[in-house]
Amino acid sequence: MVDTHQPEHATRQRILDAASSVFAADGFGGARVDEIARRAGVNKALLYYHVGNKQALYTAVLMRNFDRVEAALAEVMTSGGSARDRLTAVIATVTRTMQTYPDHPRIVLRELASAGDHLQPEVLDRMLRVVEIVRGLLADGVRNGEFRATEPVMTHLTMIGASLILNAVAPLRGRAAEIGPELQIPSDDAKVAPFLTDLLLNGIAAPGSGENT
Repeated sequence: MVDTHQPEHATRQRILDAASSVFAADGFGGARVDEIARRAGVNKALLYYHVGNKQALYTAVLMRNFDRVEAALAEVMTSGGSARDRLTAVIATVTRTMQTYPDHPRIVLRELASAGDHLQPEVLDRMLRVVEIVRGLLADGVRNGEFRATEPVMTHLTMIGASLILNAVAPLRGRAAEIGPELQIPSDDAKVAPFLTDLLLNGIAAPGSGENT
């Protein structure tokens, strides 16, 4: 187990915090190691010693973020309850994690826009482990008759994508409010997770409003 009180661990975490902020603001291409070191309060030699070059920094930031998501989801999956209850908890957990670490959705969206050019194999593997958690939950729901069968990866991406967007647009909240109330963006304490849960599980069609009715 890592001793989080060790000075070396604290320095590494400070470097990763600084790197996360710079990557979120400037993307991989625009990020500068000098700026990361300055924000972390270390020189470049110490930064390289604790983490490595820019690619190593980027990978470490993403691995830490996905570790947080995976750990939170694993806790939900052992909490029991119906598949619907667990899916509700998963959506709430993902939303809360993104709100707690707002750099993460911004970094991920930038990476998706660049076709994942800077994602190392270990990061992709960690992302797939998160997908597998959701895939297993959906399969449980289908077996129990709680969910209809859907393509699990597409369902996962729909859920995660909506949460990514809703959290990534938070910096635009003030500007949108100036334009008009019809462009209101949910605030950090808004009921984002219940909204996503209701939309995913119930859709927007009114009961009995099928095409043949």
